[in-house]
Amino acid sequence: MLVSTDSAFEDPLVFRDITLPCHRVVNLHIGTRYFWKVIARDSASTLAVSPVWEFTTHSSTPRWLHVPGITNVRDLGGRSLSGNRRIRQGMVLRSSEMHGHVDITEEGRQVLIDELKIRTDLDLRGSSEEPRAVLDQSRVEWMNIPIRPYGHIVEDECRESYRQVFAVFANPAAYPILFHCWGGCDRGGTVALLLNALLGLDMNSLIRDYELSSLSIWGERSHLSENFQSLLGALQPFADRKDDIGKQAESYLGSIGVIAEEIASIRRAMIEDG
Repeated sequence: MLVSTDSAFEDPLVFRDITLPCHRVVNLHIGTRYFWKVIARDSASTLAVSPVWEFTTHSSTPRWLHVPGITNVRDLGGRSLSGNRRIRQGMVLRSSEMHGHVDITEEGRQVLIDELKIRTDLDLRGSSEEPRAVLDQSRVEWMNIPIRPYGHIVEDECRESYRQVFAVFANPAAYPILFHCWGGCDRGGTVALLLNALLGLDMNSLIRDYELSSLSIWGERSHLSENFQSLLGALQPFADRKDDIGKQAESYLGSIGVIAEEIASIRRAMIEDG
């Protein structure tokens, strides 16, 4: 079976050796038109090709991803922004760790590398968590930049780490990027909020994205928690009260050394017309 966003099937997803009358397809882009057809051989080895059919995936966010062995995997892309723009899908993914409390399977590795085309594994864990590369380093660059989450972002010892993290997002050659900590909730949630805010996501959407980690195995996350409120409190001084969270995030990043061209590069990579 071939599935493609192109009716000419120039670069399709290929599913082989299907023996049942149905087949599960996962990790498609949301709000996207797809074409599909079946190629088969009968008992006499005669080749048969079906007509081309089509379907459109639902546009609701987030784009949850199925990667065997790990959890809390989702795409930052697909969300709408002002001015008829949206965050580009398939560029930045977030997840739990890949070894330790959970362990990615060989199939999971194949999904990340061959299907989702991950080029950079951005690991936010500290040395006590024994971080190491899990994906094939000849195909995926592993970068370990330990950070602390929430209100710690303004501490002197954390500022350089966050600058390094956003330098990765500013590098066009790094995409697609997968970033993760342990559960993908706290450190991962902090990075996701800063990045999404920089791209122009509104506060309600930022809160929803943070709280979606409650659906994983790592426990409840609430925007009313002391942790989340400490992050908002840390960002508040970086802009006037009338300014939105996006301006606060941009000013914070500028204060730690993320230059204007890097911010522009991140937006070029991550934002598309809606």
